[in-house]
Formats: sequence, structure tokens, C-alpha cells
Amino acid sequence: MRRNILVFIVLLSISLCSKISANYPYWEQRQSMFELLPVDSTDIVFLGNSLTDGGKWSEMFNMPNIKNRGIVSDVIAGVAQRTKCITSGKPAKIFLLIGVNDISHHITADSIATAVEKLVMQLKEETPTTKIYLQSYLPINNDFGVYKTLTNESETILKCNVLLEQVAKRTGAEWINIFPYMIDRDCKMRAELTPDGLHLYERGYCVWRDCVAPYIAPGVTFTDEAYPIPENSIMLAGNSLMRKAEWQELLANGNVRARGTWDDTVQQLPILVGNIAWTKPQKMLIQPSYDSKTENGAVSGNFNADSIVAYTEKAISVLRERSPKTTIYLQGLIPVNSGYEKYASFAGSGKAIKQANKKLQKLAKKLKINWIDVTPILSDSKGELKEEFTNDGYSLMGAGYKAWADAIATSLE
Repeated sequence: MRRNILVFIVLLSISLCSKISANYPYWEQRQSMFELLPVDSTDIVFLGNSLTDGGKWSEMFNMPNIKNRGIVSDVIAGVAQRTKCITSGKPAKIFLLIGVNDISHHITADSIATAVEKLVMQLKEETPTTKIYLQSYLPINNDFGVYKTLTNESETILKCNVLLEQVAKRTGAEWINIFPYMIDRDCKMRAELTPDGLHLYERGYCVWRDCVAPYIAPGVTFTDEAYPIPENSIMLAGNSLMRKAEWQELLANGNVRARGTWDDTVQQLPILVGNIAWTKPQKMLIQPSYDSKTENGAVSGNFNADSIVAYTEKAISVLRERSPKTTIYLQGLIPVNSGYEKYASFAGSGKAIKQANKKLQKLAKKLKINWIDVTPILSDSKGELKEEFTNDGYSLMGAGYKAWADAIATSLE
């Protein structure tokens, strides 16, 4: 009877975390993209939450067959819901790191270990030929004071890691203990590895990379740079929409590298493009954004086309100065759907977006660079982002990214 009650509590906790994880826009956006991107038996998959999501794994190893299947804020139950689109391809290896968000929901270490063990067994049942690597939880550093729900949870992480190592032994998964390589003398995450006490700077990903490298590319040496950009690279530079997608997979091209600003406005574009320009890419696609925001932080439909053109021209000028041999592609603005309250300011903006794109096209002609207009493919009859391409009015679902990628693929090739 006592065991039945414990199992019920574990399942209830998992169910609650599942609702937290799987019912918010980004989870749906990311998962809908994964469902369109095939995985095969030669692939290596990194599976987890924001820590995994934040790493450009294929770039770290310069191996296009490494696939990122991380989703910000995901929990154990959320991953369990989305395994089929990964395991159906019978990948060669899966590197799993999931559970820190469950800890933040104050789930006990025993319950978390039970849920992870169930997940590992699920993966092994769905794809018996795949080698499973279970990675330890990373340390946290509450001195930053950012994640209040993880305050006093350092002991839980330590206990989880002890239990997860036992899970690995029972299930036949390979155990990779990353924790000791990221701690300081007080057993906290080293401050130089993290911006907030939980997530990682690039130097933090370098430590993680070095821990898993023997299981992926034994004998390979790396530089201190997490994401080196090769000379034959095709760079995509834009806003958060650009940053959130798996472009190597969408474009089926291992030379593609995508970089996006955290601020979605075009004012940041010259800085972003200028930084990329030092790497002398072979090609670069530049994606302008809008130039103003509303009080709630969303891009605004009250944009100024001339301002957008001016910042875009500045970005192109910096690129040409620093990398004159780079072939440049200029893309039009991506439409927004005003049916969502956050983007209500875009109501009736279809005509204004079309006029702004005409000015951007005129700029491309003046500067003798390639022009790509994706608006006709992404917009409905009113000139707004198609309903099937978004679940929040601005960010893209998998179908939206697929349409965008198809629109630029031929030109970039």
C-alpha cells in the first residue's frame, strides 16, 4: 500500500511538471520543428532542457550529425512526451541531461531518480540499438540570486547525482559525471562559467564539451573557442527568430551557422553583423527586424521603414569593410500576426510591411547584393503571418521555419 502511494505521488509530480513544460508556446514551437527534422542511425542526439538547448553542439565538434533536441524549461515528463520523433530514427547515441527544472519544482531526489530511470528505460525500449549516455546534473551558484526556486537545492543536486549514477548502472547507460569539472572550492558552479548561476557562458560549454568528447570524438583537440566559424561558412544573421532554429538541419548544410540578437529590434543588427564579419564568411544572409517595441517588450507595428533601411545599410557597410569577399543576401521583413494581444499593434500592417520591403529591395539593388523576399510565402491575404506558422503571433512553429528555409535554400546554394 505504501509503495502504491509513493508511485502515485511520483506520477502526480510528473504530471504537474508536464503541464508546466509542455503547455507553453516555446515548447510547442521547438517540438513542432523537431517533428519535421529527421533523425537517423548515424546521428548523435543531445536531449534535455535549456542547458542542452543553449549549446551549439554540431558546431562544437564540427559534426553536422550531432542534433540538438533541448527545450528551455523542459522537465523529465516533457522529454518523455517527445521521444518518438527521436527514437524512431534509431540514432547512434543519445546524451541525456534532464531534471534540474523538476528540482526547481521541489520534487524530491528519489522521485526524480525514479522518473529518470523510467525515461531511460523508455528510450532503451524504443531504440534498443542506441547507446544512452546519462549525464550528471551541473552545479548551481545561488550567489547570483537569480533562481529563487533553486535556493537551498544544492544538496538535492548532489543527492540526485549519486542516485543517477546508480540508475546508469542498473539500466546499462554510460555515466558521465560533469559536476566535478564545474565546481569551485565551495562546491558551487564556478562564477566564470555562468551568467546567472545556472546557465552557461561559452567557456562553460567548453568544459561540458571536453567531458563528453571522449565519447564522441576521442583524441580530438579543441581550442578555447566553443563555436569556431570555418572560412567556408554560410552565416545567417538576424533576430531571435533566427537564433531559435536548427538551421543546419533545416537547410541540410553543415556549413551553415546562425546568429541572432537577444533584442529583436534592428538597432542591434550592425553590431551582430560586424562581429560575424571578422570571421570572413563565404556568404551571409542578413535578416532585418522592426525598429520599435511596445510597452510589453514586443516588437511594434508602429515601425519606421526608413530607420530599418538605415540600420540595415549600416550593417552591410560594416560587413563589406571587414569582409569584402563575402557574398551578401538581404532578406525582407517577416510578417507578424496581430490576432494575438501582444502583437495587436500590427493590425493592418500588411501594407506597411510590403512598402518597407520594397525599400529594402531598393537598397539591395543600390548596393548590388542579392535580394530574398520571404513575406509572400509566410503571410496570409492580409499580409500578416499565417496562423498555421505561429502560436503566439511572432515566433515560428516548425511549419513556419520549414517554409522560411525552403524560401532561402535555393539562393544560398
